[in-house]
Amino acid sequence: MEGLLLRPAKCYRVVLLGSVAVGKTALATQFACGRFPERCEPSVEELFSKVIEVNRTPALLEIVDTVGAEHLVTLKDLYIRNSDGFVVLYSVCSEASFQAVRPLRERMGRLRGSRAVPLVLVGTKADLDAERQVLTAQGRALAREWRCPFLEVTAKSKMMVDRVFTQVVREMEALAPPVQQAPRIPNALEMWPAERFIG
Repeated sequence: MEGLLLRPAKCYRVVLLGSVAVGKTALATQFACGRFPERCEPSVEELFSKVIEVNRTPALLEIVDTVGAEHLVTLKDLYIRNSDGFVVLYSVCSEASFQAVRPLRERMGRLRGSRAVPLVLVGTKADLDAERQVLTAQGRALAREWRCPFLEVTAKSKMMVDRVFTQVVREMEALAPPVQQAPRIPNALEMWPAERFIG
């Protein structure tokens, strides 16, 4: 059995959400594959997976990279309803992408109902200061309003990329409902009467 890895006890589905061209694919590729894609072709979805360790416990992340196109709302809604955690992205070089995250977060709240929405707000392309349209303070203020972690990242140099996924795992664990303890079942010796009448 040498060379086989045990599947981690924890497995999470994380969905990347945001407008077209904010860097969802670049973030996922850099995290899961360790490389920066120079060109990204839009697709309906891409799946990535990687085992990471958070709080000394391995966890398998299944990362769904969704296309930012609005005509695929039904597919996005399905992911929002059925996933464990979310990375909501905007580009610091696009005010429009920043404005688009608020309605997205509202839709997440409606679709998930009373269930928690573990998410991390991420500003991408933080290395492009000359093109910046969204200030760090604006992202921080929105994250404070949503009560979620906030990071600015650069997928090209992998700056803060791993931390995004570590943070989303921590959010999922913090917001998870408490695990119910199974009732204790006594063993046969505890149930067997000490004395029996045989007559």
